[in-house]
Amino acid sequence: MADFLSKESPNRMEIYDLHKSLGVVVLILVFLRIINRLIFRAPALPVALPKYEKILAHITHYSIYLLLILIPLSGYLMSNSFGFPVHLFSVEMPVLVQKNFELAPLFAELHEIFAYSLIGLLALHIAGVIKHRFFDLPENDSLKRMI
Repeated sequence: MADFLSKESPNRMEIYDLHKSLGVVVLILVFLRIINRLIFRAPALPVALPKYEKILAHITHYSIYLLLILIPLSGYLMSNSFGFPVHLFSVEMPVLVQKNFELAPLFAELHEIFAYSLIGLLALHIAGVIKHRFFDLPENDSLKRMI
């Protein structure tokens, strides 16, 4: 999870359990969001927006959704592979993979790569909103559309 959480920390396992529980909550919320997005379509992108920006917006949005699934899933698989259960607060979740110390480092590395990738995409997304809000035509203001 984090290098700053030393093995001597008295509440180390409680922090890991909270981290895992929040990951499961994120996974559930993302699936609910996807279902909601399938039922209620997103508002159309501004007509004046260049085609390449529309394509980039769609790629960014789909990538964010994908990473919001892959981050908790890779963390879940990492915990199981290291032999640890995943709890949704006090409820033990099913074991997806058995203990496997060969796969565990792979899942740990993927969990970290996905998390940093999400941070980068969110920064790109925020930069796009700022660009459209302050540097584009008023009709391209995506902040109004998002709200």
